[in-house]
Amino acid sequence: MTTTTPPPQPSRQVRRAQTRKSARQTARPSPDAEPDRLTEAILDAAAAKAAAAAQAASLAKAQLAQAEVQAWIQDMDARLEVIFAHPEQNLGEIEEQLAASVKEPLRLLAQRAAQVKANAVPCQCPEHHGDLTHQKYLCRTLHSRFGRLTFWRGYGWCSQCGQWHFPADHALGLGRKAPASPYVQEISALLVSKMPAEQAVLVAARLGLDLSRCGLHQEAHRQGRKAQKLRAQFIGQLDTWEQIQQLATAANDGPPSQPFTLVIEIDAWDIRERDNWGKTKELREAGEKLDRWHGVYMATVFRLDHRGQTAGKRAVISQRGYTATRLGLEALSAQLYREALARGLGQASLVLVIADGALWIWNLAQDRFPDARQRLDLFHAEEHLWAVAHDLHGKGTPQAQAWAAPLLQQIRDDQTVAVIATLSELKPRLLQAQQKKIQTEIEYFEHNADRMKYKEIFEAREACEQSQATQQQKDLANHPVGSGAIESACRQYQCRFKRTGQFWTTVGDESLMCLETLWRNGRWDQLYPHARSSTALN
Repeated sequence: MTTTTPPPQPSRQVRRAQTRKSARQTARPSPDAEPDRLTEAILDAAAAKAAAAAQAASLAKAQLAQAEVQAWIQDMDARLEVIFAHPEQNLGEIEEQLAASVKEPLRLLAQRAAQVKANAVPCQCPEHHGDLTHQKYLCRTLHSRFGRLTFWRGYGWCSQCGQWHFPADHALGLGRKAPASPYVQEISALLVSKMPAEQAVLVAARLGLDLSRCGLHQEAHRQGRKAQKLRAQFIGQLDTWEQIQQLATAANDGPPSQPFTLVIEIDAWDIRERDNWGKTKELREAGEKLDRWHGVYMATVFRLDHRGQTAGKRAVISQRGYTATRLGLEALSAQLYREALARGLGQASLVLVIADGALWIWNLAQDRFPDARQRLDLFHAEEHLWAVAHDLHGKGTPQAQAWAAPLLQQIRDDQTVAVIATLSELKPRLLQAQQKKIQTEIEYFEHNADRMKYKEIFEAREACEQSQATQQQKDLANHPVGSGAIESACRQYQCRFKRTGQFWTTVGDESLMCLETLWRNGRWDQLYPHARSSTALN
């Protein structure tokens, strides 16, 4: 009798592997069943979307359910109990916890309110107001000040426009591809126009906005492009002579109660831009000159009766307009003229342009404001004399002060001709290099002699101090002799656009500069209608 030896049993490790393989095969659907399973998943998703759309369309009132209100109250009470249990936590912690507790119910309310408003908008073309065809529903999710909102809105096809429209988006103030609510759009624009995005994202977090640095940066520049379009429309009102006449005769606050002087100050500063990123070294080796610094042209406009003093005798301007552009002198000229019209150019009894001795400024002033009185910044004129004194006698020496003192007084006494004569007599006795410098200063004073009229202003101020001034002298005493208003404005812009290690592109700096100028001019609500505030930084 022959005995058969049974096959050896597999090891425990092999048996476990076989069990796992068998389980996977059992769970894996057959090839024939895969299309059916996928079809069921698609149908289930479509049914869920249809149910969500139907539920959203049924909303007629934005409110919280009783259970949601109770959950919020319980959460708030729990947060406050924790604070009460820790004596070291102060009012700041109370504010933080209350803000955190109310965020979710506010998000729900905002989402439902947006849905209710979307439901109330008829599905009609915003331009032709006809009913849209092929109407359907689509959901949209975006960032808001309370978190992410999702709502449904109807859309349809307009045969006249030849495109799809979402009427509810238009009613809610949302662009076609806007990723954020109008409030988040505004805050993004405001923050990035004031500080770099790396800092702005941290400030946004403290405001309760969960935004990324890139998202904040991109949204701010998108808003900057919108601001540029708004500015173009503002300037476009100068396209015809009839429009200019209408703007010139229009009054912002009604007709002036008395004649006023309109002051215009103009200046420029440099901004650093970089193109051809990563190619600097090879371009320099190829002998190409890289010009990184470019001019930003600025101006400010204000009525003289809006200029006064604080209790500490510091000059202050209650209302004024700004223009700032990187796009060249032609762009500045158009922006400045439009802003001057908005500030009362057509009603001013006198227009006064104050600036330093740059030739481009006076060419612009003569072109746009040919009847204006031109005045050279007194302090720039004095700097030119001090430059000569320091070159002759050394900076800060008693000899330099003794030489400059009578010439400075002659400038204030409108004796510019005497100053030119003194410099002309001095020139032959100097070395050739110094003669060139003196000749430059002589030409500077000769070119600006008609703009150097200060004596009446100083006499009027002296009469006011002695309480002997006439009404005309009182008005004249308030006239500025320097362009400090525009210089301070330039400095404020530079605090944002001229930081250490910072480079720009023309597209980037112009859009943010436009936002900053819109804010300063008090027209912020034209870009964000929900921000009905007259606040402007002056």
